[in-house]
Amino acid sequence: MNYQTIAPPKDLANFVQFFWALEGSATAENPFFHRVLAESSPEWVFYCKGQFQLYTTIPGQRTTMLSGVSGQMQHFKKLFSLNDFRLFGVYLFPYAIPLVFGIPANALSDEAVDTPTLLGREGQLLEQKIYEAADHQLRAKIMSQFIRQRLAKNRELTDPVFTPIRQILFSSTALSIPSLADDCYLSRRQFERKFLQYAGYSPKQFQRIARFNTVIKKFEERPMLLTEMAYDCGYYDQSHFIHDFRLFSGYNPKAFFKNQKAATDYRAFEEFSPWSEE
Repeated sequence: MNYQTIAPPKDLANFVQFFWALEGSATAENPFFHRVLAESSPEWVFYCKGQFQLYTTIPGQRTTMLSGVSGQMQHFKKLFSLNDFRLFGVYLFPYAIPLVFGIPANALSDEAVDTPTLLGREGQLLEQKIYEAADHQLRAKIMSQFIRQRLAKNRELTDPVFTPIRQILFSSTALSIPSLADDCYLSRRQFERKFLQYAGYSPKQFQRIARFNTVIKKFEERPMLLTEMAYDCGYYDQSHFIHDFRLFSGYNPKAFFKNQKAATDYRAFEEFSPWSEE
């Protein structure tokens, strides 16, 4: 399996966190299982080769979109592939949703919408360009130019609430919501309304999911004891940490980190127990 990330151009760094690509092999005898964890940021994913199936308890299988945007998620889901696959993705900042697609971020929270539905004929042409591109570097250039053109149609490309959204995403500890609102010179009610529009969730829920994502990233950077990891990320106690981890990933944290490889992004993490809850 091959996983790589590509940094965005400097002029898009405030809107695109990074581009990523995942390629791998799978067969009916040796399928690839993957679990998508809860996420505080949206992703725009293109299946350049193959598609995944969504595992559910309902009879029948659901096939993933050929391409589409998955908004911020507070739940996990299980996917699998019986064929070789090649994915290309754009990991966005939450507020890029209204700026690029002209809809509030919360319209896509816990939702996935295919590219043509979001962009019509323009989206279909974009899909074709991405599929026909010779490599992932070219795909990143095509997406950069497309996003740049969409942003150019907006008169306002910033808002005071963007700063606290970024602060929460990159903070290793819990931040004070009232203090963040004060820093924006907004009332608590105004702040929460704007935050929902640009981040997809209330400040409290967004921070809760972002803190979970931080735990994963910290382990990728430097494996540590679970207790140390929990307190380092602002969890008050071990039980609270375990509860949130199971809710957002479906895994017991001890089992997850035992099977996780250091410095491996969880987009490329192969599920170790695909059909049952740990």
